[in-house]
Amino acid sequence: MTARKKYMVTKILIATVWILLGAGTIVLLVAAITKRNNEHILKVNIDITGVQNNFFIDKSDVVAIMQNTNGGQLENKPLYKIDLAAMETALQKDQWVQKAEMFFDNNNVLQVKILEREPVVRIFTTSGASFYMDSSLKRLPLSDKFSARLPVFTSFPTEVKVLTKKDSGLLRQIKLIGEFIGRDPFWMAQVEQIDINPDYTFELIPKVGNQLIHFGNADDYEEKFAKLLTFYRQVETKAGWNQYAAIDLKFKGQVIGVKRGAQEIKMDSLRSVQIMKTVIANAQKHTEDSTNIQLVQPADDNNRINTSPIIDDVPSEEVETNKKIDNNIIKTTSTENTQTETTESKAGNLSNVSVSPSSFKKPRPAPLKTNIIKPAETKPPQNQKPKAVMPAKSQSDY
Repeated sequence: MTARKKYMVTKILIATVWILLGAGTIVLLVAAITKRNNEHILKVNIDITGVQNNFFIDKSDVVAIMQNTNGGQLENKPLYKIDLAAMETALQKDQWVQKAEMFFDNNNVLQVKILEREPVVRIFTTSGASFYMDSSLKRLPLSDKFSARLPVFTSFPTEVKVLTKKDSGLLRQIKLIGEFIGRDPFWMAQVEQIDINPDYTFELIPKVGNQLIHFGNADDYEEKFAKLLTFYRQVETKAGWNQYAAIDLKFKGQVIGVKRGAQEIKMDSLRSVQIMKTVIANAQKHTEDSTNIQLVQPADDNNRINTSPIIDDVPSEEVETNKKIDNNIIKTTSTENTQTETTESKAGNLSNVSVSPSSFKKPRPAPLKTNIIKPAETKPPQNQKPKAVMPAKSQSDY
């Protein structure tokens, strides 16, 4: 019996200890919950990362989403009324938020961590619509707050949200080329835009140089950019930036430069000839306007002799200008299929197209014949001395 009593006492003591520990734990939990329910949010700290300079969502947008979820101001609000899970879900539904996390620190400060989506390219569809795309191939809308400086792709074939396998593969190629250009300051400054062809290949439009760069698809895109850079350094800088009409990078290990043909040179010459036509027409109009101007003649003064000669037959500068322009007039010949313009000299050589220098200068108007005395008819009397000559002094004057 003695051993049995000891066993029962030991069992009772152990049970009592566990009961006391459980009661203490419950008391502590209740106290902690009560204390926490009586505490309030001190402030809200928001940290947005994932972008360099493009902030398409700011702190005010985050606070607005959180307040709409919790129904009002967050600061000084009891902690037990804050639903962190609901706020995280609401933030992640925003199209510019990739990930959202929030928690309370030991100072009752609500820490909000936002990972923002960063666009890598801007795409224009064939219908003219435009959108951004991030590195996860998610399409993002344009923002009223900020317009990002990104590589531009045009002629994307569709606007639908659910893409085909071929269109999804095209987006992956756009991402590779766009991220490469965005990382390199030289290509960001040189590439104006990238056009998408119907066969899903790419053509680059440069800012410097008047040529079309046939890039092909995104296969070996880094090697293609390296070949193009070598071509710029070794060929374009020596031959001239407008020497080639096209540069082909589609073939592995080589760059093909297509020089400008005679037809393109002819078109440039015709464009220059048209400019010369405009210059000649403006000069002729300027001459016609200037010949109508006459200077005001001074009043008649018998005491002053005007020795300006009279020119009986004053040639009209308008006539001379028209004659010179007629001698250099640009002839136009047309056919049913093509229209070409040629000058009396070779097309493209504008050095032989002369313009009368008088057409660019304001002509001096012809003097009026009235009130002008010819030098031969206006001899002063022999006894009359000119007023500009003083008479000699007599001996008595001294």
